[in-house]
Amino acid sequence: MKNSLRPLLLFSCFLLFNCSASYKILKPQKEVNFRLSDYSTFGFYDIEAHGDTIPENFETNVGIIKNAIAENLQARGLDEARDANLKINIALSVKDQLQTRQTDFRTEGLPRYMGQRRYSWKSEEVVIGKYREGTLMIDLVDAANNKMVWQGGGSGIIPEKSKSFTADIDKLIKEIIGDIPK
Repeated sequence: MKNSLRPLLLFSCFLLFNCSASYKILKPQKEVNFRLSDYSTFGFYDIEAHGDTIPENFETNVGIIKNAIAENLQARGLDEARDANLKINIALSVKDQLQTRQTDFRTEGLPRYMGQRRYSWKSEEVVIGKYREGTLMIDLVDAANNKMVWQGGGSGIIPEKSKSFTADIDKLIKEIIGDIPK
C-alpha cells in the first residue's frame, strides 16, 4: 500500500512546485488595414482610478505594466513620445471569486435519524476557497482620428503571493503584443 502512494505523492509535489500563474490570451480585435509599422511613436493615456477599492500598490503595479508594454513596443521599433501618434489605453479588472462545490449524500454520508422519522438531507453549495481573477486589456488608439485600431488582452487567476509578479506580467504582455500585426 505504501509503495502505491509514493508515485502519487511525487506527482502531487511536482504539480505543486511547477504551477505558475495561469492565464489565457484573449482573441485580439483589429481594424482591417492596421499594421504596427504604420506608427513610429506611442504614448499612454492617463489611468484614472477612484474609490476605496484601490490597493496600496496600485501605482507600482501600473508602472510595472507600463514598463513591460513600453519595452515590448520599443523592441518592435516604436519610440515613446509625449505627442505620440499611437496612444495606449490600459484597462484592468480584478474580482474576488468564490470556489464552491455541491454537497452529495454519497460523499457526505447518509441522512441521520433525527427522531420522529424525519429524515432530511439537502444538497447545497459549500464554499471551499477564495481567489482573485484579473483581466488586462490593451487598446491601441490612432491619435490622429481618436479611433481604436487594435485591442488585445489576457485574463486569469492572480496568485495570492507571487514572487515573480514582474516576470509574470512581462511574459503576459510579450504574448499580447506578439499578436499585434507588423
